Amino acid sequence: MTGRERNNKIAALCGAAVVIVVIAAAMVIGMSKSGSARKMTSEQMACGENHVLAVDASGEVYAWGHNLKGELGDVTCDNKNAPVHIEVPGKVVQVAAGNELSFALCKNGDLYAWGDNESWQMGDGMNISRMEPEKVMEDVRAIAAGSAHALAIKKDGALYVWGRNKNGALGIADSECDQKDAEGIACQSTAYKLMDDVVSISAGQDYSMAVTADGTLYAWGLDSDGQLGLKKPDSVSESKQAYQSVPAKVMDGVSRVICGSHYHAMALTESGDLYAWGKASVGSISTRDVDDTKNQIQTVPLKIMSDVKDVAAGSAHSIALKNDGTAYAWGVNNFGQLGIKRGQFTYTIGEETIFCQAKPKKLAENVEAIAAGGFMSMYRTKDGVLRTVGCNLYGQLGIGSDESSITTPHAVYLK
Repeated sequence: MTGRERNNKIAALCGAAVVIVVIAAAMVIGMSKSGSARKMTSEQMACGENHVLAVDASGEVYAWGHNLKGELGDVTCDNKNAPVHIEVPGKVVQVAAGNELSFALCKNGDLYAWGDNESWQMGDGMNISRMEPEKVMEDVRAIAAGSAHALAIKKDGALYVWGRNKNGALGIADSECDQKDAEGIACQSTAYKLMDDVVSISAGQDYSMAVTADGTLYAWGLDSDGQLGLKKPDSVSESKQAYQSVPAKVMDGVSRVICGSHYHAMALTESGDLYAWGKASVGSISTRDVDDTKNQIQTVPLKIMSDVKDVAAGSAHSIALKNDGTAYAWGVNNFGQLGIKRGQFTYTIGEETIFCQAKPKKLAENVEAIAAGGFMSMYRTKDGVLRTVGCNLYGQLGIGSDESSITTPHAVYLK
């Protein structure tokens, strides 16, 4: 079995889709090999399924990890196990990564995209994949990427969506879409306005979430594992999967939302309360009681922690950063992404045994920023060092190693 096949099999066993997408933006600092810190602003790192993007203080983009569809933007399809510099016109202030897809948002509002575009997920009106950044939109304030769809907030607060509309991921009817991909799934080739007054967005495997200026959280798309936080979505697909066809209210008082992939989601309130929902059988919801996690789907938001200032989600694990600088992790630990070797309990399907941790486990202290993607975790400590841990099948830890997984955090050095 190849590394990618193993990765995908474990994702499927966890209840996740074969492609894992997590968008986790956080403030990060990279260190040059000489040891000098390169300070970055907030939302300057993004993790896709198996690749990572980061921006340094001067607005330059670096990428590493999986590169089958050119998602690293270095005009090759070769995986990279250490950061490589990517040429993006203008000063970049935010990056987002989907499944084999990347975005970079410049200070002037120009949005660039590269990588897989077979379902029009770049939003440029064509379904031709790109191996280097191409400008696709202007006047953008924020960007989020799902498995094969994307969301953008324009400077006026309007939310636009595009890409594949499988299971209602775009929040619009298939009849509103202008294309169909090779699988016959409806797709929107260019930006489609969905909502106004949006301040926070996130996207996962065929589902999306948005927070409006009044703190209301909306969700739409696939709801097979309760990941929308709705008691009862409005539709059922031909494959008998539940989904929400249009944006539906989840809860009030939210400042930020983070989607895991096909698995779970979390919301952070202004007061620092953290809520989570979705399939809890592998501990990603952090119910703390192991017996409560098995065979459980949490269909409505559950408060799991207080005094939180930042949150990140991987395929089936989560990280929370408390106000005192301590980072905690929980959920699936099959690649050591929690920074520990095993876990609190195991989840077994067939011949596969997955190590899980329901109770939050301390990942690190003196942390200023966190991020997560697929089966890996990242954090930046106050001394300015960025560290990664977990799955490294495609070099996505960025540490120059070919080891398939690492359970002890290692430093990442930008060139």
